[in-house]
Amino acid sequence: MIHQSSIRFYTTPTEQTASAPVTIDSSAATPVTSPDVTANVAEVVSNAPTSEAITAAAAQIGDFKAMGLCNYTPVGALEAALEAIHVSTGLPWWAAIAAATVAIRVCMIPLNIKVQRNNARVSNINPDLQRIMNNVSEAKKAGDQMAIAKYSQQAQQLFKDNGCHPAKSLLLPVVQAPVMISFFMALRAMAELPVPGFLDGGLAWFTDLSVKDPYYILPVLSSAGMLAILETGSETGAANPQAAGMKNFFRGMTVLMIPFTAWMPSSVFVYWVTNNMFSLGQFLALKAPTVRSALNIPQLVKPAAELQKNSKGFVQTFKEQTASYQKTEKERIVRERQQAAAMARRSSKRRF
Repeated sequence: MIHQSSIRFYTTPTEQTASAPVTIDSSAATPVTSPDVTANVAEVVSNAPTSEAITAAAAQIGDFKAMGLCNYTPVGALEAALEAIHVSTGLPWWAAIAAATVAIRVCMIPLNIKVQRNNARVSNINPDLQRIMNNVSEAKKAGDQMAIAKYSQQAQQLFKDNGCHPAKSLLLPVVQAPVMISFFMALRAMAELPVPGFLDGGLAWFTDLSVKDPYYILPVLSSAGMLAILETGSETGAANPQAAGMKNFFRGMTVLMIPFTAWMPSSVFVYWVTNNMFSLGQFLALKAPTVRSALNIPQLVKPAAELQKNSKGFVQTFKEQTASYQKTEKERIVRERQQAAAMARRSSKRRF
């Protein structure tokens, strides 16, 4: 009896559950949300960073330092300057590199104008200087030390009277060379990491600044710019009278540079192309008579072609100077031997 009732107690609820309709209490299904929880969720959503904030956080002053760049060297200073321009202006990397290049070249304009004045004056006194140097060469061949000193003094006085000197022409390359080397090393280091934004910071066909130009267009543009500067005589203010042989040498070098530099990252060529364009534009501006007059740069008395025609070439001058030096050395050795022989004869006479 107890067993049957227990079975009925077990089976009866099951049958009722299967046949009874299922109802859901809406009040029980609705979650109860606390006002504090709602406020916290709203605060989290409002404080979530936007895409602009994420982008800004990706490039901040000090990132380069954390990556091992920006040390206390000229290269590190350029890296810090590039980072500051990129972060503060929001420019893409190709534009930041170009802007830094132009800014540095603008700072060098006063020095360039000074060198242009000096070179123009040296070019204008070149006929007088050539006559003096020819006299010096003749005096060296004759071994006349008095004449050599005399003509050398005349050359120095000529430079002093005209406020110029050939050595001053080296000021510009002496300043520019460290800047160019530092730029090259800085961009190479940034490309090797690469720094954030370099992989897509390029332009047109060279979007990745950390790798070489896949179409070799940038190396060709860079060499073409250097060749244009060479042909127009930029950075000199006047054509070098002895530049004919050297010009042909550098023409060949600009062409050979294409295969030897094609492996470099595109960021380096962005600097080179921008630098060459600035140099060419600066030369064309300083070539204008009105600009030269305003900047007190003397006009050239003789055309460059005439100066080259009336002057000896670099190779010829080098050969003559070498021959003159060898002759002077031989004469010095002969004189020393003669003096030694004379002293030996005098010593032998004293003994007897």
